[in-house]
Amino acid sequence: KNGMAGAEIIYQMQKAVKKYEKTGEVQIKIDTKVTKLITNKEGKVTGVEFQKLNGEEEVGTLMAPHVVLATGGFASDRSSNSYLAHYRPELLRMAATAGDFSTGDGIGLATELGAGMVDMDKVQVHPTGWVNPTDPENQNKVLAAELMRGVGGVLLNSEGKRFCNELGTRAYVTDKMLSHDSYYQSTNTWNAEHDVPVFPLVLSSAAALDGKKHVDLYSHKGLMTKLEGIQALADWMGNDVDAVKATFVQYQEDAEKGVDEWGKTSFRGVPGKDLDAETFYVGKITPVLHYCMGGLTIDTEGNVLDENKNTIEGLHAAGEVSGGVHGHNRLGGNSLLECTVFGTIVGKKIPIRDRNANFSADKELPKKGGSYDAAPTKVQEISIEVLEQHNTNDDCWVAINGEVYDLTEFAEEHPPGPDSILELAGMDGTEAFLTVHNQAMLDDFKDEKKGVLVQ
Repeated sequence: KNGMAGAEIIYQMQKAVKKYEKTGEVQIKIDTKVTKLITNKEGKVTGVEFQKLNGEEEVGTLMAPHVVLATGGFASDRSSNSYLAHYRPELLRMAATAGDFSTGDGIGLATELGAGMVDMDKVQVHPTGWVNPTDPENQNKVLAAELMRGVGGVLLNSEGKRFCNELGTRAYVTDKMLSHDSYYQSTNTWNAEHDVPVFPLVLSSAAALDGKKHVDLYSHKGLMTKLEGIQALADWMGNDVDAVKATFVQYQEDAEKGVDEWGKTSFRGVPGKDLDAETFYVGKITPVLHYCMGGLTIDTEGNVLDENKNTIEGLHAAGEVSGGVHGHNRLGGNSLLECTVFGTIVGKKIPIRDRNANFSADKELPKKGGSYDAAPTKVQEISIEVLEQHNTNDDCWVAINGEVYDLTEFAEEHPPGPDSILELAGMDGTEAFLTVHNQAMLDDFKDEKKGVLVQ
């Protein structure tokens, strides 16, 4: 089992797509930006214009009877003419969980053809994005999953006190956090000039064990710290130990009663009675932009509609680039659901031309230079000293489960970005790998395998 839903879904999708790529049915163009949608005289979309982002300024066109936009939202574009600046300017200083790619490009491409937009002011603020202690001002944050509060994570304020039911909805918890700001408390509107508040998220040893996969991942990234005893926790928070201890004693009493003053009735991972002997896992979190409910207007079949609700022939959309699916605020888990539902609907309705009646995507083609019956090559043994020499961005070898892989080229293709791979260059990355991925994923990296690690 993987434990990380997003990583598992992306892995399975990549595996399926790469199977078609190997047979020549699919081309994957990386570092390539679509700059315009091409239409015919009747207004039907018939292809795209693109530009290679490799410094050579290569441009070209791709013609196709159907174009599917799956370009995501717009939460990471903070420019003065961005959708965020236009529809929700008060959120411009909030960090986002989306990558730098989340700039609304797909929406812009479609609106140039007259596509309609809906719910563009509906932007979800998630209560818990990790603040990296080594880069606290970074506008891209790693999401602290709801699971962290579900297993028993407790939110505290600068006084070392709880202030909400940690199991409440995203909107509720975010509201309680932002209400520490006096302007927001009186107006219910965030002031973009104010600093976004930061809060400790604290897990007991029992809660951390319950969410071990996530805790291991966040600890590896340096986002969580392990502390022994309530005194160490109070010191880390910068609070008086008696105040922090009083908070947890009250929490223990509330758990025994089965309810607290905010209506919380489920208490998992409550710290042990002896708070001095308890092990805590803690990190700092802050509200972050997480999802754009607004986007292109589509119908139930994923067709993009113009401003008059007429279908733009040949143009389809799936995922966060589309709007109107979730209403005012989406429920947790429904973004992946939206992608799979509308991705499936759009994918199934578009006819695929049969290029070869005898062709089967399940058949693998013989590798270049020989057949599968060729004699196996001798496995290279690689010492830890040799591994350590390949420790740069341009020469990145990583050991995983006793085997060494050259991940130099793959790093830039890695969906979450290259950093989590490059930081392991020349090292054994087994622990970091297994916190997110499953062993079967390595089957797709046979060509990158350099040999076996010997001690």
